[in-house]
Amino acid sequence: MKQILADAGVPIVAYEWFYATEWHVKKEDILQKAEKIGYPVIVKPANLGSSVGISKAETLDEMEEAVELAITYSHRVIIEEVIDDLTEVNCSVIGDYESVESSVCEQVLGTDEILSYADKYQGGGKDGDTKGMESANRVIPAEISEETTTNVKQLAEQTFQLLNASGVSRIDFLINSQGHVFVNEINTIPGSLSFYLWEPSGKDFQQLTNELIQLAIKRARERQTIEFSIDTNLFSLQSKGSKAK
Repeated sequence: MKQILADAGVPIVAYEWFYATEWHVKKEDILQKAEKIGYPVIVKPANLGSSVGISKAETLDEMEEAVELAITYSHRVIIEEVIDDLTEVNCSVIGDYESVESSVCEQVLGTDEILSYADKYQGGGKDGDTKGMESANRVIPAEISEETTTNVKQLAEQTFQLLNASGVSRIDFLINSQGHVFVNEINTIPGSLSFYLWEPSGKDFQQLTNELIQLAIKRARERQTIEFSIDTNLFSLQSKGSKAK
């Protein structure tokens, strides 16, 4: 995702990545990558999300501990620059490669620490009944300028289409103290259904569901028009060509 966005000129934070197997044979090189970004850094698995396996490392020792944790969840690990005075904003997008629509923006309120999986999915409910990210401490719409809101929504739509997404998803952003916006990640369904972002946008849950069904039908019809195999025996043709010589 980061490579695709970077190639398209979409702003992302400075990062490095490596395979878990490299950690055991090129540890010094990897530690130098972290120093190149500059401590503190965020260390996280390249997949999963929901803060699973993510750590903030401010020293060399913490960096080593963070990597050891991350490689238990993924065979690829990402090291990222930490954004100071961070404002975290999310925006949902619905559509496909032809047409997209972005929701209102939300601002996630938190501390200087990373929200844990428990913070996101095990808080705000009674007797174990939670509402997931809907129960997180947030402000809708986000308390950011109109210019920044427009920028976030445009980047959300661009990211969605660059990654060839379809349906609905929530895209997360990081904003630094200078107001610079960085795309952090795109989230998958079901966690990013984000109906709570569409209701303030004038789209209730039924409308959202209906649009998702129509997009799915369209996607299924398009797949039916595409050939996924060739009805020929390539090995047989190759064999005949060899005999002719």
